[in-house]
Amino acid sequence: MRVGESYLLFAGCLIPARLPFLEASSRLVLDKLGVEYEPFPSASCCVEPIGLRSLGHDSWLAVVARMLSIAQAKRKDVLVLCNGCFMSFKEAAHQLEEEEIRNKVNQMLAPIERRYAGGVKVRHLMELLEGRASRMESMVTAPQSSLRVALHPGCHVLRPSRVLQIDSSFSPRVLGDIAQRTGAQVVENEDWPRCCGGPLSGVDDRISNAILQEDVEAFRRAGANCILTPCPFCFIQFDLRQKAGLPVLYLAELVALALGASAEEIGLKYHRVKVDI
Repeated sequence: MRVGESYLLFAGCLIPARLPFLEASSRLVLDKLGVEYEPFPSASCCVEPIGLRSLGHDSWLAVVARMLSIAQAKRKDVLVLCNGCFMSFKEAAHQLEEEEIRNKVNQMLAPIERRYAGGVKVRHLMELLEGRASRMESMVTAPQSSLRVALHPGCHVLRPSRVLQIDSSFSPRVLGDIAQRTGAQVVENEDWPRCCGGPLSGVDDRISNAILQEDVEAFRRAGANCILTPCPFCFIQFDLRQKAGLPVLYLAELVALALGASAEEIGLKYHRVKVDI
């Protein structure tokens, strides 16, 4: 039985490999909020939740079940920084609650002497911040009142909402609530959040770029001077591939700034589109 909230922090593949400054801002926020966590031991890729999972469903379940079994053995839950990883973990954990599926996967894990019994919780950073929103707001020392943010929660943290259970897939409110508590003004919150075009990058760049530019143009028309996202894949799409020069902040970066962190502390200099704060 767990004593209080204690997490294994799963940063995924993309953040450590290409965006380590996003992990730095996340750790800073977790430390300031007094969240108990430790790095995920013996972590692997979660298996990309759309294409790769479709190519090997049983392998995907076994990969995630192995990591869930590690969390279970350490009597901790899983805290995820990436939308895609969150969807992969959350949907796998949902399926593994069925005894027949879990038994089948445990047979696959038996040669490495691992077994998952169910019950480990998986939480996204955005979900955790929403649960501690009042405490976070009381700790704001540098309100981000100069920011007029367009919200882009990303697809894989919202849908399927009945499984992910963070927010509604229609008129989501969690990201906007957190942003407003940092002092930022929300100027764009779509009723039906659109894709950033990232999944089509490298498949059909013409369509991917068209989706991206359509999003950015809508944000500019709304008066945004910044895009806010909790997803590192969306972050890359907006920071590296857009042409309009509208800066993007990862959710933990915005919260870290509001809690008094400097731009240098959280590595804003590593953004391709510079953030003028």
